[in-house]
Amino acid sequence: MGFQDDWMMRQIEMMAKFVANVVFGKKESQVQYEITGDVNDSNTLTLTDQIYLKLSMLIKEGKIGEAEDILFENMQYSDKYIELASDFYVKLNSLTDEELESGGFSRDEIYDGYIEIMSLLGVPIDVFGQADRADYQ
Repeated sequence: MGFQDDWMMRQIEMMAKFVANVVFGKKESQVQYEITGDVNDSNTLTLTDQIYLKLSMLIKEGKIGEAEDILFENMQYSDKYIELASDFYVKLNSLTDEELESGGFSRDEIYDGYIEIMSLLGVPIDVFGQADRADYQ
C-alpha cells in the first residue's frame, strides 16, 4: 500500500468518525448499521434492512460497483440511510487493495462516493473541501 492509499484510508476513517460524532452523537469511531427487523423473517425487514443485506452480499461477492449503484439508486432521506451509507463505505475502506482492485474499485472511488452520497443526504462531510490529492501521490 502506497502513501496515497494510506492517506486516503485515514481520510475515510475521519469522515466516518465525523458522521458518528456529529450526526449521531456517538463517541465511537464509526457508525455501524443495525438491522431493525428479523433476518429470518423477511416480513419484518425494512427496505433499508433489505438494501443493507443486498449490499453486504454484493461486497462479499466482489461486486462493489454494483453495490454502490444500488446504494445510490435506492437512496432515502433518513438517519437509517445515512447510517447504512456510512457503514457501506467503512466496509469498503476495510477491504485490501487487492480486494478493491478485483472488484474494479479504488480508494479514490470510496472517498468520492462517500462524500457524494453524504452531500446528497444533507451531511456535508467534505467541510474543508477536497484536498488536492495530487500532493499525496
